[in-house]
Amino acid sequence: MKDINVFGPIGDFWDDAATTASDFAAQLKEAGGDDVTVHINSGGGDVFDANTMAETLRAYKGRTTASIEGLAASAASYFALTADEVVIGPSALLMIHNPYTCCRGEASDMRKTADLLDKLRGTISAQYVKKTGMELSEVEALMDEETWFTAEEAVERGFADRMSDAAPVAACIDEKMLGKFKHAPEGIANAVDEPAGEVEPTMPPSTGEPATEAVVDEAGAASRVVCVNGAFLKVEG
Repeated sequence: MKDINVFGPIGDFWDDAATTASDFAAQLKEAGGDDVTVHINSGGGDVFDANTMAETLRAYKGRTTASIEGLAASAASYFALTADEVVIGPSALLMIHNPYTCCRGEASDMRKTADLLDKLRGTISAQYVKKTGMELSEVEALMDEETWFTAEEAVERGFADRMSDAAPVAACIDEKMLGKFKHAPEGIANAVDEPAGEVEPTMPPSTGEPATEAVVDEAGAASRVVCVNGAFLKVEG
């Protein structure tokens, strides 16, 4: 059994710690056909790297499992769906939306870029349709709204095959990446705007490995911890 971590952004556009398609392909090659579990906690990133990773995972000869352990948003969400089995942690989130980019140039450049985005949207929505069995129009409507799913909702809609029985893991997302989302859950957005101070992390920053204990507040209720730009922030509720 081979374990591969996709923690943080996808594609080297974001930072040096991101997972690139070439990195991922090299790790799959090292697995040599053994069963592979891909542990995912990512806000997404470059669509072309994610597409390449998805096709590489789909073509792998051994059995593959995608384990969504904190967050699978944007490009990380459709990449995860290409595994033979998709398992999502009880506290994890999955998000789908339309691709976007920046463009500079004259009117013809803008039109070409818009056409490219439409084509990319089609390739992404097709992967969601294939996994969930939903109608294309329903999937595209969910993408238009930038829809966030809890673990239960992800399983109910068919994005994940089952929930894991693992301990809760905090979603880890870069502040810059969070800023591009329209409808991020209120607790995560508030944590970025109004930091709640330091708390014990559920994911140690030195290794990226999830801890096995949740943070508990004075009332005895579990609090959600969010990693933003390497800082761990507590979100109540």
